[in-house]
Amino acid sequence: MSLRRIGILGACALMSLAQSAERRVETAEAKALSGRYQMYGGSLAEMLPPTPDDRHVAFRFKGQAARDLFNGIGPDMRREHACSGDPDDRERRRGHLLCVYSKESGYTCLLGLDLRTGRSEAGGIC
Repeated sequence: MSLRRIGILGACALMSLAQSAERRVETAEAKALSGRYQMYGGSLAEMLPPTPDDRHVAFRFKGQAARDLFNGIGPDMRREHACSGDPDDRERRRGHLLCVYSKESGYTCLLGLDLRTGRSEAGGIC
């Protein structure tokens, strides 16, 4: 290989390295969260006071966080499997995460945790 070709290849390699070093690495941005939570014992239907042996928490997210979650877990549930009977409501589920969009109240997501095990569970019932 000629000296000229080696020089050109070397220059290309250096330019490539310089360009990759200039690229800014973007990270995910933390965003504000709007919602409520309720600690309880028993089942979601009972919502008894929590005890040392029976502690759960149900989270309800609203606003932009709920919208982002809703958009991230699509597609919509088929109407016959959805909780709401309103044809204008949209519902999406993934595991124990349930997100709903309604014209009246916007985006809402529900998620629960068993605080003894750390496992996710339903955060709402139909």
